[in-house]
Amino acid sequence: ITFSSQSSAEPVKYYYTKKTVLVDPNGRTVEWSALKPEMPVTYTYMKEGDRMVVTKVTSTKPIVTDKESTTTTTTTHP
Repeated sequence: ITFSSQSSAEPVKYYYTKKTVLVDPNGRTVEWSALKPEMPVTYTYMKEGDRMVVTKVTSTKPIVTDKESTTTTTTTHP
């Protein structure tokens, strides 16, 4: 994961694991596919050796997920 900050021009590289969670502003778990570039987030991390490992990513704005819809057309013949 690469995060950009407003105070630094250079993005900082962080790592994540299977235990890293993504949540919405209300603390509900969200699928990683909902995470988009330029989405404002806060994150919690810990240093493991020479790596910064993210443990939690929290969206600062509500996450909108695309809902799939299906339309069925029935045709009857006389």
